[in-house]
Amino acid sequence: MRTEVRIRFDGSELPGGPHTILESTGCGPDTASIAEEPVLQQLPVWVTLDATDARLHKLMGLLQTHGIEWLEFRKDRFTGAELETAPLLLIDPIPQLRVFGGPRMGTKYDVTGACKVCGAGARQTSALLIDGEELSALEGRRAASTPYRDLIVEERLAGQLASSGITGLSFRGVFAAFENQVRLQLPWRQLCAAKTLPPMSPRSTGIIRHKHCVCGRSGVTGTAEQPTRLVYRAVDLADMQDVNLTWEWFGEPRFNGDVSDALFPYPWFLVTPKVWRIFQGAGVTEFDWIPIRVVDE
Repeated sequence: MRTEVRIRFDGSELPGGPHTILESTGCGPDTASIAEEPVLQQLPVWVTLDATDARLHKLMGLLQTHGIEWLEFRKDRFTGAELETAPLLLIDPIPQLRVFGGPRMGTKYDVTGACKVCGAGARQTSALLIDGEELSALEGRRAASTPYRDLIVEERLAGQLASSGITGLSFRGVFAAFENQVRLQLPWRQLCAAKTLPPMSPRSTGIIRHKHCVCGRSGVTGTAEQPTRLVYRAVDLADMQDVNLTWEWFGEPRFNGDVSDALFPYPWFLVTPKVWRIFQGAGVTEFDWIPIRVVDE
């Protein structure tokens, strides 16, 4: 495992522009990119380096000297061997490859057993509806997600998953929704999991528990400053399936009883390497995969 660090700063505030500081730290085009045009009166510069790279600390030092603030994103990267031997893997969809879908597009949910305050535990009862205006985002892809981490795969990959003997996995249809109430069925399937694991260990890091709700399940978010490192007790994984959901629901909820206007929190998917191998074999690059750690407590 290695930890990758992405730095974003405004290059327009630097004397001589961003090229000077990048050259002085040895950050070439293999590690740095500069926006072609300003965005909101800023010139975004991105630099990606290993956490142990001496250039990273030199860059931060120079930015601090010039009074330049930066955003910092840390993410663990793993070898194939580490992923292969993990007890479970967190599926982490790449944010830039999302399509909008969920309750506000017309997807139906049963909230009878859900938290009345935040909606955690809401149970989907219909096919997944996604925004018909975003269909072009699916072209040439085999997998995608919504902002609520609903996972969808094209139907051929769904067939591979269905015939593989994977446990705990079922599928729903996926439809494109348009403003004129037209619904178009797509050659995609939503991945669904029946198994919810017990709460994760408090040793987990890289997540923030805001305690927004008395149910204790929602109000959990990831944090960019620390890599996501989930920890589970061995006893809590005794009856896990190949496809599972976290007990915790992530994101900032907004729910007043009206599902059509809800911002539901959502669980994360945790799967065995058996699932990962199928996605790897299919050439799927839309997801990152993060091993969990198991402890005896």
